[in-house]
Amino acid sequence: MAKAFTAYQASLEREGIYIGGWTLRGALIPQKKDGKHDTSEDRIQNANVFTPDWSPEEERKLVRKLDFRVLFPACIIYFLAYMDRANLGNVKILGLGTSSSIEGALGMKGSDFSWAVSITYFAVTAGLLPSNIMMKKFSAKYFFPVVMVLWGVVVMSMAACKNRAGLLAARFFLGIPESGVVPACVMYFSMWYKPAERAFRIGVFHSANALASAVSAFIAAGIGHLNGRDGLDSWQWVFIIEGALPIAMAPVLFLLLLTFPETSTALSERERYIAINRFGRGSARKTDVSWSWPAFRRIFKRPSTYVFFISYVSLCMVAVAQATYLPTILKVFLGYSTTKSNLYTAACNLSIIPLYWVWSTHSDWTRERMWHYLLPVVASVPCYAVWTYTSTHPEARGAAIETTALYGMAYLGQMVLISQPIVLSYRSSTLYGAAEQAVGVAAAVASLTIASIIAPQMYPNQDAPRYLAGFVGTLALLVVCIISYLTLPLWLLREANIRKKKTGHAMPLQAIEDAERSMVTDAAHEFIHRLNEQEEMEMFATKGVEAGAAEVQHVEQPKSI
Repeated sequence: MAKAFTAYQASLEREGIYIGGWTLRGALIPQKKDGKHDTSEDRIQNANVFTPDWSPEEERKLVRKLDFRVLFPACIIYFLAYMDRANLGNVKILGLGTSSSIEGALGMKGSDFSWAVSITYFAVTAGLLPSNIMMKKFSAKYFFPVVMVLWGVVVMSMAACKNRAGLLAARFFLGIPESGVVPACVMYFSMWYKPAERAFRIGVFHSANALASAVSAFIAAGIGHLNGRDGLDSWQWVFIIEGALPIAMAPVLFLLLLTFPETSTALSERERYIAINRFGRGSARKTDVSWSWPAFRRIFKRPSTYVFFISYVSLCMVAVAQATYLPTILKVFLGYSTTKSNLYTAACNLSIIPLYWVWSTHSDWTRERMWHYLLPVVASVPCYAVWTYTSTHPEARGAAIETTALYGMAYLGQMVLISQPIVLSYRSSTLYGAAEQAVGVAAAVASLTIASIIAPQMYPNQDAPRYLAGFVGTLALLVVCIISYLTLPLWLLREANIRKKKTGHAMPLQAIEDAERSMVTDAAHEFIHRLNEQEEMEMFATKGVEAGAAEVQHVEQPKSI
């Protein structure tokens, strides 16, 4: 059975279809042939690609430029967006239990705070697909600076809220401009980076949220001392300062961001040529169909769409719950002070950033996406298992398990974060063309937004200080995450087989059609046109000279006779 799977997988790779698998070969060290990578991702990348007429050094130089003009600004955007979206966790414990806290000042009770966190993601979920389409239409260079200004204004307006209704309304409207940050950036990467380059870039991109959580915690700890300054509570100062940052950065990022490989004036003609033609069939292009109802229906008819969703939503619920409530868990469950809880949360988030980079880099180096996703998820299980045990056996704390050891478990819980870039890289490699990328990436990222709606309800105030239900629920989610992800290659293989039987091609026909018009730039077309015109003019000129010479010969011939 394993041999049959491998053989059929290889035949699909020759058509540019990525399946993936469970083999441990190549999980630590990449498989190579004749000194070059010989993995599924490399084989599908090389399927239907023109023989490169550029040097490896030229391509590396281009990628370095892309890292500065594509990856770096995207990280800044996500850093600012996540800081402004997730700062409620740090704001919540400022002045906790007093009238100067956000809950006391706005009269929030019961689950009001949880809903203030969740409500943003209703708007985010609704805006995922439209934001991808808008980014494709207007380009990242114009799309991202506009949404940054919009969400910055909304965050600053939260400082003026007088009651819970005002905060809920502001948090809802915050989700509208922020809805496009993650899916539009992942789609943006798919236009500039090859599949084998994406996990590292998405990993660096996602590390911005850990950095944002850490910086927000430091800011909250510092701003806590501004309580009462100019008649404002400390939580109001957090919103004013953090909301002003994206507004100030928007013009800078407008100058940095690129549009599309086909149109960017920041690249030379040679660089644009390489940027486009280094991709294989099925990559997202500006020339692709932007929106297609058949592509929409096609994505949502595939079982793999729902399997990706189930696994990723389970992972994201764990990640979001910990990101939102780690300061509260440290303060209420473990008994640290407010300042220590914020600072220890920052330390926990900062520690994960190097792992984001190293783990994603290793995944790109080996081109392996199955075990690089699952192993961190498994590593996070002991965190919640120990917290669950301590919650059910409170007498064990201090006697058998020190508070410091319980805090140390939080570092293992953070492991789920470094799995996120891997699943998004895997997902984007199984989508073909811009229309599928727009729909499929939005559906995948919907896991994150829906998880962000549900996760804040996992640790309600009434469950304090033990939070037993939240810890047990987290363990169950990790099991679902692991089992569902393990089945993905089977679903992808089945879907490719159905397409091949139906149309004769494993690749969607729309992707094949898009590829026919995407391999050279408009400027290259114009250059070729000018060459053709020049060649025709030279040909006519040559014919004219030849005709003139013949006429002279005809006129002079009688004289010679």
